[in-house]
Amino acid sequence: MRKPVVFMFSGQGSQSFQMGRELYDHHPRFRLWMDLCDRLVEEATGRSLLSVLFEKDRAEVFDDLLFTNPALLSVEFCLATVLQEAGIHPDYLLGYSLGEFTAAVVSGVLTLEEGIELTVDLARLMQAKALPGGMLAILADESLMATHPEAFAGLPVAGRNFATNFVVSGDAEKISALQNTLATLGVPTQRLAVRYGFHAPVIEPLEEDFLSLAKRFNYLPPRIPLISACITEPIDQFDELHLWHAILKPVDFQITIEQMINQKAFLFIDAGPSGNLATAVKYILPKDSDSGFLQTLNPYGCDCEALEKVITGYQD
Repeated sequence: MRKPVVFMFSGQGSQSFQMGRELYDHHPRFRLWMDLCDRLVEEATGRSLLSVLFEKDRAEVFDDLLFTNPALLSVEFCLATVLQEAGIHPDYLLGYSLGEFTAAVVSGVLTLEEGIELTVDLARLMQAKALPGGMLAILADESLMATHPEAFAGLPVAGRNFATNFVVSGDAEKISALQNTLATLGVPTQRLAVRYGFHAPVIEPLEEDFLSLAKRFNYLPPRIPLISACITEPIDQFDELHLWHAILKPVDFQITIEQMINQKAFLFIDAGPSGNLATAVKYILPKDSDSGFLQTLNPYGCDCEALEKVITGYQD
C-alpha cells in the first residue's frame, strides 16, 4: 500500500548560490517553469532573478532578501511542479517558515504571481522597517540555553529541527556575540544567510504593515491539505494572519514530524534547495519507522541525478 506523500518546503537560510543551475541547464521542464518565475520576479523587482541567481561570480545582491525570498519560492515551486509532472502527487504539503508561502502557491491558496509578489513585498517591508538581525543554527541540545543563560539573553528559540539542532534569532550583534561564545565552548554553529530576526519578537512591530500587504489577496481553499511547522498540525484557515504567524512564531519541525508519524507512515520528500528538511527527518525518525524520506537537491551539485533518484525511489 502506497504511503501518503508529503512535499516539504524549507525557508530562509536554505538557499545557496546557483541553486538548481544544473536542472535549469539540463531539465527542459524545470527550465520552462523557472523562466516563468523569472519573468514574474522581474515584473515585481525590475531585475531578472536568473541574472542574480546564476551569475558566474556570486555578488552581494544575491543575499538581498528582495531576491532570496522569491528565489526560494521559485525553486521550490518548480521542483514541486516537476515532481508532479513525473507522476509524484503529494497528499500533503508541509511548509517551514517562508516555505509556507510556497505551500500556499502549490496548493492553490495563492497564485504563483501572488506568491512572488507577496515575498517581494515582505522583503521590501523588512528592508524599510526591520532592525538588523540574524539567525544562528546550533548543533547541540537545547538544554545549553539553561546552562548558559547570559549568552542566550534576548535570543529566543526560533526553530527546533531535531534533538541536537535548534535555531535562535534576534539582534545581529547579540547573534555574533553568542556565536563567539559557543565557539569557545566547542559548540558547532552555523550563521544562517538571513539579515533579519525572523521568528522572534524583534519583528513584531511589522505586524500591521505585513497584514495590510497580505490581505490584498483572495485566499482560496487548498487543493492539497496543508500542514504548518509553525502550529505543528494541519491548517484550518489559511489567510494573511496565518502567514504572519508563519514568519513570526517559532517553528517546531521535530514535533510536527513526530505527531504525523505517530498517526501513520509517510514518505517525506524534501522539495527545498538544500535537503536540510530531509536531514532533519532522518534524525527524527525512529530506527524501526515505516516512514521514509527523499531529497531533491543539495548545495553540492548533481541535481539531475538527485531528482532522478527521487523519482526512482518513489516508484520503488
